Amino acid sequence: MTPYGIKYVQEEDLVIFKKIRNAVLKLPDINLGVDEEGDKILLSCHILARAVARVFLLKYVDGFFIPNFCHSWILSPNNHVIDVYPVGILGGPILMVASGSAPLIEFHYKEANLKNEFPGLFSSPSFQGSIRIVEACLRMVI
Repeated sequence: MTPYGIKYVQEEDLVIFKKIRNAVLKLPDINLGVDEEGDKILLSCHILARAVARVFLLKYVDGFFIPNFCHSWILSPNNHVIDVYPVGILGGPILMVASGSAPLIEFHYKEANLKNEFPGLFSSPSFQGSIRIVEACLRMVI
C-alpha cells in the first residue's frame, strides 16, 4: 500500500527517514546510568532527537506536542517532522508530512525554547553524557 501523503515527501527525505528508522529500531536498551541526583536516566525524546540529529547531520527542534507535552523531534532536509520518539505511541520513528493536505503538524508540533521553560534540563553533564552514549550506539548500528 502506498500512503497518500508520500506524494508530498521528497526522495531525499524518504531515504534519510528510512535510515533513521532502521537505526533507531536496531538500538538495544541502553543503560544511561544515573543523573546528578542519583536517579536512573531514562532515554527521552530530547536525548534521542539530539543524538539522531548529530549522527545524521539534521536539525533537532524542542517544543511541545499537542499542546503541552515537552517534546523534541527532527526536521528532514525539506522540513518534514521526523519524530524519533513519538509521545504516547508504541512504534516509531514516524514521518509527519509538512505540506499538501497535512495540517496536523501545525496542531501537533509547536517549537518553543524549552531552555527558558525548563532551566537546566539540557545542560547537565548527565544529559550531555547520555546524548554521547546514544550517539555512539547509533553509530554502531548503522
